[in-house]
Amino acid sequence: MFRGHKSRQKVLSALKNKDLQVALSRAANHHFQKFKATQAQINWPQLKEKAQRIREKNLNQLPELIRQFTCEATQSGAHIYWAEDADQANKIIEEIIKQKQAKLIVKSKSMVTEEIGLNDYLQKKGLTVIETDLGEWLIQLAGDRPSHLTAPALHLTKEKMAELLKKKFQVDIPPKPENLVRFARQQLRPIFYQAEIGISGANLAVAETGSLVILSNEGNARLVTSLPSVHIALITIEKFVATLEEAMTLVKALVVPSSGNKITTYVSFITGPSRTTDIEKQVVFGAHGPQEVHIVILDNGRSSALENEHLKKALSCLKCGGCLLVCPVFQQVGGHVYGGPVYPGGIGTILTTITRSPKEAKLGVNLCADCKRCEDFCPVNIPTGDLLVSIKNQLPPSGAEFFLSRLFRHFSLLKIGVSLGSRVPKFLRKIPSSLFAQNRWLKDKKIPLPSPSAKFPLPQEPSKPTVLLFQGCLIRFFFPSIAQAASEVLAYFNWEVISPPHQVCCGAPSLHLGRKEDFLALAKKNIALISDFQPAVIITLCPTGNSFLKKKYPEFFPEFKPWAERVRDFSDFLASFDPPFPIDQDKQKIFYHYSCHFLYDLGLKEKPLELLKKWRYDPILENEPYTCCGFAGAFSLRNPELSTQLWNKKKTKLEASNLHLVATDCPGCIWQFQSYLNNENDNYQVFHTAELIAKSLTTNILNKENTVPDQKINL
Repeated sequence: MFRGHKSRQKVLSALKNKDLQVALSRAANHHFQKFKATQAQINWPQLKEKAQRIREKNLNQLPELIRQFTCEATQSGAHIYWAEDADQANKIIEEIIKQKQAKLIVKSKSMVTEEIGLNDYLQKKGLTVIETDLGEWLIQLAGDRPSHLTAPALHLTKEKMAELLKKKFQVDIPPKPENLVRFARQQLRPIFYQAEIGISGANLAVAETGSLVILSNEGNARLVTSLPSVHIALITIEKFVATLEEAMTLVKALVVPSSGNKITTYVSFITGPSRTTDIEKQVVFGAHGPQEVHIVILDNGRSSALENEHLKKALSCLKCGGCLLVCPVFQQVGGHVYGGPVYPGGIGTILTTITRSPKEAKLGVNLCADCKRCEDFCPVNIPTGDLLVSIKNQLPPSGAEFFLSRLFRHFSLLKIGVSLGSRVPKFLRKIPSSLFAQNRWLKDKKIPLPSPSAKFPLPQEPSKPTVLLFQGCLIRFFFPSIAQAASEVLAYFNWEVISPPHQVCCGAPSLHLGRKEDFLALAKKNIALISDFQPAVIITLCPTGNSFLKKKYPEFFPEFKPWAERVRDFSDFLASFDPPFPIDQDKQKIFYHYSCHFLYDLGLKEKPLELLKKWRYDPILENEPYTCCGFAGAFSLRNPELSTQLWNKKKTKLEASNLHLVATDCPGCIWQFQSYLNNENDNYQVFHTAELIAKSLTTNILNKENTVPDQKINL
């Protein structure tokens, strides 16, 4: 329905690969624990903001920084080259090697050399190229490619690594990390001394000094850049930074999310070839280190990206790779499936668009669940999910995407579609899954049936402050009880609640389906409606709807900004009110599920817990890291098997809690929970927070006369 046969097979193959699943799970868990421990010791939000400002400033000054760097590096004895594309960069490097009549080249890890296909290019010229980073070396032995930006062999378990070395070297090595590292050291150590050329990338380039900044833990980068007589560095244009002080801030911002450490083992600042002034203070190049340093500056589509308001933001990326290890999709399928031909994950999909084309990024775009975890984690706050949506809207939609988007745009058609759609599951279950991929989406589900929409009268008491309740599609068609509950609670606190029947979809589905024009049309209708009713507050019951009204609408319609400032999430809004009854009674334990958007996009981690505790509930959270339920709107339709696997991980957390009452603040998550749990007859009950508050309110004031305190709230 949404994906081609080949892309679906890639996903299925990854999900069935037990070794891959073990490797990804181990890596993600180790990374999370290390990061959390380090994060507690530093001011991470402050560091992120500072790093973001530096990157944005430097991107706006790139031509000047590159000129300054070129001048300073040349004065320090380095040779500078400019390469427009991959072919030109390869030829420049080949020519340098040819002039030196070299045959053996050692490399430290560089994703940019992967981008230009340097190893294959040089090997076809009869040269021997040896990777020296442990992960890259293993990948090279396997004839594979990196699956992660900083941990290229992330997809291999230690057991698989031991098998690989046994096959290549006919040795039995215990599958323990220390044994594998010891063997790699023994094999690579002599090669460092024999090599005539060392090739590296660079993490940053400092304009004020003409210095390259290279981070590593293994020590191989220092050997590659110091033992051979010639060092060739390949660096892309977005990595230039103005000062040494700014460089060190970015180093810290890169290391923490990449490895969970405060700093790497080695931070090298390389400024030209080695030199000495020990003889009469006269400068002589070529002491113990390289006699020559050649720096190739690569563009390869990045200058064009600088002119694009969306893609430019991705050039801030420090290539830490931390976003991949918190991504629920990457954690299931790895970087060989999710991403582009070179760069993995969501950020890799964007880099593929920049260095190749949007068409080659198509699979990665459609695999993104837009959960916002990468955006929340990113050390320079790149809006990766938003950028992927913008790329999606550059690609022609499929017939199914076009049709669905049109349904959301036209309310009458949407009502008919929902009605018909409720009858489809029974029919689809009769079709073999092998004939219809999306049937897998229905296999273990009991889809909620549509319900009549809640009725809301027009305002009757103009003296009361007015709340416009923006319901969203799922609540209007499937969960009207949520809107009714929210209305009852707000009305109890003397708010006039209106929810006009002609409000339409927020437009999120259309934008994610690649139909920006349909999103704009829907947004215009909602903006006109809000302007007509002039509400004091706009309350949302869905975090995606909240994000679109609060962030997306002002982005496309600046005149909506004053209204966007009045948009509030229900739980966030109500948390400022006190219940009309004592709160010192026993509290009912519930399993609270964080919607990804609620937690990572709206940043409302504490509000629902604070609210529920006030209203006599005891919310219990799963152990971190929090898991995605797998719904994510169109994502679950495009990727039914992925959605199911994510759900199974969520259910494991739910079962471990031994709780059967579930609360969340997202109707999409409620859809996912009910679809699976209702089909299993496990006696689970799933509610929106608004429903639980309404239930508590009704229970505690029934047959009692309570007056509502005159509570003021900051709008």
